[in-house]
Amino acid sequence: MNSKSSNLHVIDDDHSSLRLLEFILKQKGYNVTSSTSGEKALNHFEKEKPDLILLDILMPHMDGYEVCRKIKQKPEIRDIPVIFITASNDTEELIKGFDAGAVDFISKPINKPELLARVNTHLELKQSRDQLADANLGLLNEIENRKQAEEKFKALSETAFEAILFLKDNHIIEANKSAREIFGFPKNGEYLQSIETVLDEKGEKVLKNIIKTKETGPWELMFYKSNGESFYGLVQHQFIRYKGEKINVIAVRDITRQKEHDKEILNAILETQENERKRFSRDLHDGLGAILSTLKIYAGLLQKEDKNVEEKKELLREMKAAINDAVESARTIANNIMPSLLMDHGFLKALKSFVDAINKTDSVKIELMYPENLKRFDNNTETHLYRILLELINNTLKHANAKTIHVEISRTNKDLFIDYKDDGKGFDFQESYYNKDKGQGLRNIFSRVNFLNGKGTYLPTKDKSLHFRVEIPL
Repeated sequence: MNSKSSNLHVIDDDHSSLRLLEFILKQKGYNVTSSTSGEKALNHFEKEKPDLILLDILMPHMDGYEVCRKIKQKPEIRDIPVIFITASNDTEELIKGFDAGAVDFISKPINKPELLARVNTHLELKQSRDQLADANLGLLNEIENRKQAEEKFKALSETAFEAILFLKDNHIIEANKSAREIFGFPKNGEYLQSIETVLDEKGEKVLKNIIKTKETGPWELMFYKSNGESFYGLVQHQFIRYKGEKINVIAVRDITRQKEHDKEILNAILETQENERKRFSRDLHDGLGAILSTLKIYAGLLQKEDKNVEEKKELLREMKAAINDAVESARTIANNIMPSLLMDHGFLKALKSFVDAINKTDSVKIELMYPENLKRFDNNTETHLYRILLELINNTLKHANAKTIHVEISRTNKDLFIDYKDDGKGFDFQESYYNKDKGQGLRNIFSRVNFLNGKGTYLPTKDKSLHFRVEIPL
């Protein structure tokens, strides 16, 4: 199936948004159908099943969450990926969407490159899942039912792109050509080794549980080659009878490039969000400045003696309207500078929400440690602490190629401490800080630390990974 000729279905009650999505997707060569309500879409799916669904959240009668849940309840369409379309960036709404069964979100207003990238990515993922299921699991099921197909399966597995491992009692007893090449196994295939040789302790526990429960997958696990190199593998499992014995067969497809691509998308999203926040605040600031200039003119006119009572009343009405506009603009600016989650629940709650969202991408693992009794600080301090940690995390995601980030927050009666570590490739601190093109993020961090009368220290490590400490007086 060519992704460009894939069938997409858009569900949105906003006709202008619907037409825009249809235009962008059709222009790229996709076959697009649409519905203006969840009920119409569900009826449409009884006759025609798309390859991917784009679903607006806010709709009358039946919102996007309910539509998605109904889709996932129907076996014939439950595997169709659903991408939510939303104007909100609220973390709770995103979590609610993933719980309903969505695979991704696209923010309004629609960004064309982001839309096409996400649609293409999830179509490719679906295509890969379908191909893997058809080529491997279908064959393995046939082998289970027909013993005479064993030799045919063995011959086909030798030519399969995926690494296929035959397991018995947690040991690898056979492997196909791709597996021997990927893992560095002996070419003659005469060997017996534990699955510990290709998985770490965590992965071994997951695979043993997969085998125990007889689930088919897919799952993502970290595998290791004989030379010590690691890669991400998409795993599917089947329990079969082979050569007169009951064994487990797993098919492993290297998805390292896909994971790297996902990480690049995440980095682009983070950078885009930050740039949009700056642009939006700047635009609003310009608008607020214009309103204040207007108020200044009105004030000057009121002071003129040639104005009668009615004219002054009219000026006062205009001033009141302008003040209301200024208040609304200021409120919008403040909300973008300091998210509502941060204002309402504190920087720790906002940080945990951000960390949870990053961890769900599997691009990096963030470990967050803090005292259970840590109390809130004033809004100004919490805003700076939140931005400092977000900037550190963003820098790691963009530049460090790290697998793990460790954030530890502690305090004494007089000071707050933040120890930030990652296991990335490190960097030249002096060169980066004083580089006008590269060091803006670092300078922003130190600027915020200095604003809080604190101290930021870059601590060198033996393996050149990052250890940054922040000390803030309370």
